[in-house]
Order: sequence, then structure tokens, then C-alpha cells
Amino acid sequence: MNPERDLTLLDVTLRDGGYVNGHSWTTREAEAIVRTVGAAGVPVVEVGYLREGHEPQRPSAICPPEYLAALAAVADRPRIAVMVRPGEVPIGRVAELPDHDVSMARVLVAGGSVERAAPYAEAARAAGLAVAMNLTRVSERTEEQIATAVRACAEAGAQVVYLADSNGSLDPEAVTARVGAAVAASPVPIGFHPHDNLGLAFINAKAAMAAGATAVDASIAGIGKGGGNLRLEVIVAHLIVRHGAALRLDPIATDQTTLATRLRMLAEGSTKAVLTGLLDLNLDGAADFSDMLAANGYDATILTMSDQ
Repeated sequence: MNPERDLTLLDVTLRDGGYVNGHSWTTREAEAIVRTVGAAGVPVVEVGYLREGHEPQRPSAICPPEYLAALAAVADRPRIAVMVRPGEVPIGRVAELPDHDVSMARVLVAGGSVERAAPYAEAARAAGLAVAMNLTRVSERTEEQIATAVRACAEAGAQVVYLADSNGSLDPEAVTARVGAAVAASPVPIGFHPHDNLGLAFINAKAAMAAGATAVDASIAGIGKGGGNLRLEVIVAHLIVRHGAALRLDPIATDQTTLATRLRMLAEGSTKAVLTGLLDLNLDGAADFSDMLAANGYDATILTMSDQ
């Protein structure tokens, strides 16, 4: 098997890109993105987080039934996936997802805590959903820890386990080592979720595939948390040129739905993302880092953090 030729792409524009615009996609914008992804031939689109609450101005933040119904009605759409973070939604809600034409549940495994995520994966499997489990911040885990977590995910019912470079700090050698350890330990396929803090998302995705990963996440224009994600147009073009993949670049290249969010990510700059990538810091817990930048500037902060 050639992992690149047989790669499964999953678009994360709505979910991960929501970190750039505060998950403020309108349902109409979400429909347009799902339509674009489907027209490009990408097989799976992740449309947001499954959460409790009522936020009509931020439907991708909670994936209410009416939002899922609108996306399910898009013609020639990809399969729909949602992200489930343990503790943010009752397990019983997972069983309702097939009623809204959701095909996949992606269960977040934060801090390597497979035990907390396992009941959600088991519920998704029992509901007939495809089940992915996403191991976050793998740059902070050893190869042995990753291998152990991957085996536990498979035992919990995962049909694919993604390694997420949440901090955007991995280089190709580190990706090769971690993905290789996961592939060797896992009875199920391994996926990779790259971030682009250091401009390495594409080459890291290539390294992951060479090490045996058969699924990769990407977003339109790379919009996403921190330094952004692997750019969907880049990996699509690569697969078309190098492997004759049955994908299309035109729908992505001409998409205007994400333009405002792309400009917002550009305006916010990338220097902070580069530093968090180099220092292997997760933005969720980087409040002290941001305070140091505000007080001391970049150079002094680099020196301080490097000495710790």
C-alpha cells in the first residue's frame, strides 16, 4: 500500500478554523464550505464541536440539530464528522448523531487520558458511527506513551487514531519517530493532524505518510488554531500531481467564503505562533507566555523561556 496514494483527507476548516473567527461561521457559510469540500472530492468534513448550549450565532461551536440538518441537505456533500470533547456533552448525545446524518465521531483524547474518552468512543461505535480518536499534543509525549495510548484507543473502539501536533512544534524527524511508533503499535490506521507554526505542516504530513499514516487533516488556506493547519489546497494539488488523485483544486482555489477569516489570521500575525512552536507551548495554557510578551517583548521572552 502507498500511504500517499491511498490517503484519506479530512477537512477541518469549520472546526479548527473556528478558533480564528470565534466559531462565528453562519450556517450559510458552513453550507458553502461543505459544498466546496465536496466539490473538491475530499471525502470527510468536520463541521464543529458537539456541545451543550444554545448559541445561534456560533453553530459550529455546538452543532445543534438544525445546523447538522442544514449541512446534511447540501447536495453531493462529503461525509460529516463532529468533534466530541469528553465532559462537554452527555454521552447520550452521541447516539443521536446518526439521526442527523453524521457519519463519524472524532473523540478528543486530551493529556493522554484514554480512560475518560473511552465511553464516548464506545457509545459512538454502538451507534454505528465511524470512530476516530485524536491524541492531542503528541510533541509532549514519548514514543512509548504514544504507543500505549494508541493501543488503548483501539481497545476502546477507535477505527482510526490521529496524532495531533497541537503545539505545531514537531519537525519531520520527530513526526517520523512518533507516527512510526504508533503504526507499529496499532491494529487500526493512524492519522496525522499537523499545525503550521514553523511552516512545516506539508513536509510533516509527507513524513507522517512515509511513516505509515493513511489519514491527514487539512483546512482551506490552512486556517486554524495557532499557526494554522496544513493547507487543503496544497495537499490536494500534491495528490493530484504526484498520484493522479480524483480530486479537484478549482473549488478550493475559487472559494471566497473563508476570505474574511483568512485575512483575520493574517492580520493577527504569526510571530507568536512561531515562538510557541519552537518552545513547544500549547496556546490553551499560554496566558503567562502572552503576559511575558506584552511586558518584555519577544527577545527577552525567548531568553527567559529558553533558560527554563
